[in-house]
Amino acid sequence: MEVLRLPETTSVKARFLVPTANALYTATYTDLITGQSYSASATSGSDKVVSFTLNNYYLTYYGNLEFDIYQNSGLVYSTGLDVIRPYCDITAVKNRLNLTTDQTIKYESIARSIIESEAGSFYFIRKNKEVAGMGMDYLPVNERVIKLYKMYENGYIVHDINDSELNLYKVSLDGTSIVPSEATDNKLEYPKVWRDRYYDAAFAAGYDYLLDADFGYKVVPGDIQKACEMLIQDIATGNMQYINKYIESFDNVEFKINFSKTYINGTGNFTVDNILSKYKNIINIGVI
Repeated sequence: MEVLRLPETTSVKARFLVPTANALYTATYTDLITGQSYSASATSGSDKVVSFTLNNYYLTYYGNLEFDIYQNSGLVYSTGLDVIRPYCDITAVKNRLNLTTDQTIKYESIARSIIESEAGSFYFIRKNKEVAGMGMDYLPVNERVIKLYKMYENGYIVHDINDSELNLYKVSLDGTSIVPSEATDNKLEYPKVWRDRYYDAAFAAGYDYLLDADFGYKVVPGDIQKACEMLIQDIATGNMQYINKYIESFDNVEFKINFSKTYINGTGNFTVDNILSKYKNIINIGVI
């Protein structure tokens, strides 16, 4: 189940059909990414629909929730729930393509799944992540880092953004690693060799580092929004056969069509594939 967080959203609500009208229900939910648990209570309406207001944390971040609903301490319903930021402006696309809100939400979900199958997700998540030191003056992270809040080295805190004495590290300019806040005189950009044996590395080889940070994309990239809109238009106009943009030959007499052998390797939309190509095949730095 998905709950969309739109730009105009002021509170994130999860709605469920329950057995009894005008009855009090309690929800407990755990975020499978952060491990945090929350609870909420609400009374069902005459239509037997109950609406729970989720923690304000989800006004900012993606959530992958394990959701349980109770009535009088008895479990009524369990489900998985994702709090999602759509990859394009639902209202603008709806108006431009003359769709209903329900149609636009449905088509966006399909378009988002297609994009993620090719280029990964573009969520914004705050979580803890474990990374191993490599004996260098930067700590490579195999996903996009936005902001570092805290960092622990072998269980001891070594960075806290809210403590001036411990505000010692930052995210690199390209968002791929953690580096010291103050530049080093001789930056080690590779594991130590014999000539570097006396240099101190900011991140010792084999040390365990735990990052509390924002990851992903604070806003959906503009080109991904365009790709999503193009796929929604393909779907809405009945052009789910958009793989015809990969036609190699067409026999008008016998209606024989030959498709490029590469069409099954992408979205089927050549323009969208070009947009997604720069987000694919990203190399994760590691030690061989």
